Amino acid sequence: MSEYSGDPSEFKVYWFARDLVASSYGSYATKETETLKQLSSQLERSVSDDHTGNDRSLEEQKQLIRESITGSVNRIYRDDISKRYRQTEDLVERILRRVAEQDDIREFRIAIDAVVRTSEILDTTPSFGESEIVEIVDQTLQTENGSLDPSKAYDALFNVDFEGEAYQLGAQREPLIEYVHERMNELERESHIGAQEVARILSGIVQEYERRAGQSRASTAGNVLETGLQHIFNQFDIPATNDQAHFGDLEVDNKVAGPEGAIGFSCKRTLRERFRQSLSREAEIGVDEIWFVSLLMADVSREKVEDISNDGGRIYVPRDSFVWNRYSDIDDLSYTLRPADQFLEDIVEFTAVTADL
Repeated sequence: MSEYSGDPSEFKVYWFARDLVASSYGSYATKETETLKQLSSQLERSVSDDHTGNDRSLEEQKQLIRESITGSVNRIYRDDISKRYRQTEDLVERILRRVAEQDDIREFRIAIDAVVRTSEILDTTPSFGESEIVEIVDQTLQTENGSLDPSKAYDALFNVDFEGEAYQLGAQREPLIEYVHERMNELERESHIGAQEVARILSGIVQEYERRAGQSRASTAGNVLETGLQHIFNQFDIPATNDQAHFGDLEVDNKVAGPEGAIGFSCKRTLRERFRQSLSREAEIGVDEIWFVSLLMADVSREKVEDISNDGGRIYVPRDSFVWNRYSDIDDLSYTLRPADQFLEDIVEFTAVTADL
């Protein structure tokens, strides 16, 4: 068994796994699953056939890795070297630079199994779909007498985001726990692998899985809020377009247009710096104002509220937030900074649309 100093470069299972799924190297593992499975089997047989661990055997294994991976993609596209082939060559160089001994081949095979299995987990994990979103929105809006409370619209969006994240996280973790337990038992049965090395290997697998799972959750978070916002509009008969439009680097989640005006909405978990990309672009988008809904207050600074104010837009925050308590009495910001419980009422007043509030 190898001795490890704690140098991150030695956590090769993690680095192999990360490179195999990295988009900069063509997301190879997600596209060439069968090739990787066959390569792992061939590497296993090569170890069984030659127990010497000599340099020649290692070089042959490295050559097998190179030929298997680069040979699985098209080299030429439109009479030139394909981008995918160049990405695959870069991937192979990254892999082979980490292979210095037989233990590295073993860890590469562990990484292959990890990315294949965890990709299957991510692909088959149940998503937080429209039916779940609708149920949460309806439960939040409904009062004790069965009517719908328009002042709870912001709370409904917050609950959709909060419970949606918990749902996805739980759905992604449960099969991972089963896989890690299975892998732990397999590794512990190998007499030459100590407990610390088992922990090192499994931590790398879990770390890379969580990175990918986090990206997956982030990519669906916007769609969850868009769906929630549209269902809120539907419940109160507010005639929204339900169009999610992209204008270059700007994303508008929905629009409401009426006789007196038109609004574009940007509903996000946080008000990151990219919010400024929507300022001064109302004409391009086809609205009079852009209104922001930010679920978390950490990024809602006075400077950002002032920027929105200078552009003539609005941002909605909860009354019980420190942002509201701190800035709501400032005259210059009174039009811009609005209480979340008046979100729907303000839409109807601004646009003069007919709604059931």
